[in-house]
Amino acid sequence: MADLIAATGNASAATGNAQDSPVTVYLALPTGLMPDALRAVAAADLPAGSRIAMEKPFGDDLSGAEELDDLLGELFADEAATIVFNVDHALGMAPLQAMLALRFANPLPEAVWNGEHIEEFRLLWDEAIALEGRARFYDSTGALKDVLQNHLMQVLTMSAMERPEGIESGWPSAAELHARKVELLSAVRPLSPADVLTSTRRARYTAGTLADEPEAAGKMVPDYIDEDGVDGNRDTETFAEVVLQIDSPRWAGTRFRLRTGKAIDCTRKGIEILFRPVGAAQQGARLWIGLDGPFDIELALNSSSSRDRLTPMSLIGEQPKPELSPYGHVLKNILDGESDLAAGPEESTLAWQILTPVLEAWADGSVPMEDYPAGSSGPDSEPPPGPQPQPGAGEQP
Repeated sequence: MADLIAATGNASAATGNAQDSPVTVYLALPTGLMPDALRAVAAADLPAGSRIAMEKPFGDDLSGAEELDDLLGELFADEAATIVFNVDHALGMAPLQAMLALRFANPLPEAVWNGEHIEEFRLLWDEAIALEGRARFYDSTGALKDVLQNHLMQVLTMSAMERPEGIESGWPSAAELHARKVELLSAVRPLSPADVLTSTRRARYTAGTLADEPEAAGKMVPDYIDEDGVDGNRDTETFAEVVLQIDSPRWAGTRFRLRTGKAIDCTRKGIEILFRPVGAAQQGARLWIGLDGPFDIELALNSSSSRDRLTPMSLIGEQPKPELSPYGHVLKNILDGESDLAAGPEESTLAWQILTPVLEAWADGSVPMEDYPAGSSGPDSEPPPGPQPQPGAGEQP
């Protein structure tokens, strides 16, 4: 770690005032190296106002996240929340930042954003690309740890949190935002061993042709286990799906389906909201919010072309194109000394806590590993239905 200490010193010198000018140290390292790296940076005695950016994941399991949180407290005491910025670039996606305004600054979404009207949220992070040179990293991580535990959990919090104070004047404080996220994650119903069997699915891709998209280029890929750098004995998934429920008055009876996969037929990152059917309608309205380009919004409604039947009608719009990339928004937040686009340590720890039963069941083989051809829509089994409703769960006392 001597090189890291030297590098931080050089960075300070490069500002022109090694004693007073703050620097930002960006740590994008395997989780096993992060503790020593943090100790090295703490020992470098950085100038006041300096920050440490830590790329996700925050630990590689619940105990690792708790140990990392303890270490940050040991190294930086009460200043840890100010100095350390946990990076999750999903929070820099402009549509996700706009989610709170969409929900709370418009009367129509606010009136129906609850379990009475919404049957299911589908939080999707499907990618057409395969491993793209990340085999060694990915094989030690898998889809659940690489995306679902962090990116999709943050999408969940922004989609389902209660109204934060300060939203009326534009944007809540970082402390208020993190408090509402922690409140939401704390209300996620724990998954029992039986729930894991009915609420999760895992799979990995077999040989096939990737979708002909710019990032995938229609190329052939082998079975995942035959990719260079992959250890077939690890039983690593490239597709993960978990269905959660939130025990709160707002979300009683609503399913939250989190899904991510590699080598899927198209890249699709966004939020799909399925509303409950009304009256004679066979299916309810559907709202799609794209997160990572195209930044589209589509509202599918029931209409009528005659008196005796309903027909679908779609209203399609496009969100304003962001001025910065997701990482650009996050880096600006860091350099501006803000933390509202950070993933708080307690949020990460709670996410690991929610998913620990899933990791344990997958590790012992309780949930079978399925497969799907690269370039397909994913495994062809029925999606998991989710936990069984509990009478009275989420109702007002």
